[in-house]
Amino acid sequence: MSKSKFQILVLISVAIILTIIAVILINRRYQTVIVDIPKFEHQAPAPLVKHNDKTQNDGIISKSKIINPKTSILLPVPFTPQAPTGNWDILHNEACEEADAYMAGAYFKFPEAQLPAPGTLIAPEDFEKALAILTKWQDEHFGYHLDTTSAETAQMIEGYFALRTRMIENFTANDIKKELSAGNLVVISENGRKLGNPFYKQPGPIHHMLLIKGYDTNGNFITNDSGTKRGLNYFYTFGVLYSAAADWNHEKNTVDQNKKIAIVVGNWP
Repeated sequence: MSKSKFQILVLISVAIILTIIAVILINRRYQTVIVDIPKFEHQAPAPLVKHNDKTQNDGIISKSKIINPKTSILLPVPFTPQAPTGNWDILHNEACEEADAYMAGAYFKFPEAQLPAPGTLIAPEDFEKALAILTKWQDEHFGYHLDTTSAETAQMIEGYFALRTRMIENFTANDIKKELSAGNLVVISENGRKLGNPFYKQPGPIHHMLLIKGYDTNGNFITNDSGTKRGLNYFYTFGVLYSAAADWNHEKNTVDQNKKIAIVVGNWP
């Protein structure tokens, strides 16, 4: 064997060895963290439906490639649908903002140790009392309560629950992931009809808000979606959330699909 061929074989061997060592070190550094998502009796399996080019089954939407699939988090935010007694009148049909605000307020006001388990269910009577208080607060400060913008919803969360909020325009998946990892919650205004949730009263709400509380190892975002009683731990991909994101426009009396705003909620100093 010539000297040049021998040198090439040596270089190839060294490259293979270094590659194997790198793979081992990466796997040790980024270990998979599994989140055990609790199941509740009311959370029935979802039928197979289409989300554009995505597929959903049992409430879980296909894998997103945007988020690192080896990390996950689930904040134990208590859940309530916006119509917990099944009374979908005008008030409750538009009560997603109040439901999200109340879930966030309940989460930050009560230490985690006082929550029996992740996904604690809020008693219907407790939310109904809160809904009356929050609608009155909005009427006094805005002059209305049925549809509010992201900025107005943030103002309600700060004004009534004394929490902190900030807005992220044209948010990314990593923006949401970063906030959740810091212990904050995220509320996003959506065109509900573009979310494709089969449990909504069809064709779905033109304006809806949902609360994001985590993400799983497949890159799906975990929400408390108050638009359905099956909204506890409901999964959406980032693509679906961002595509449907739309803030309310009072002048046009409908959602503005060009305004994609995430409300970050927390209790930082």
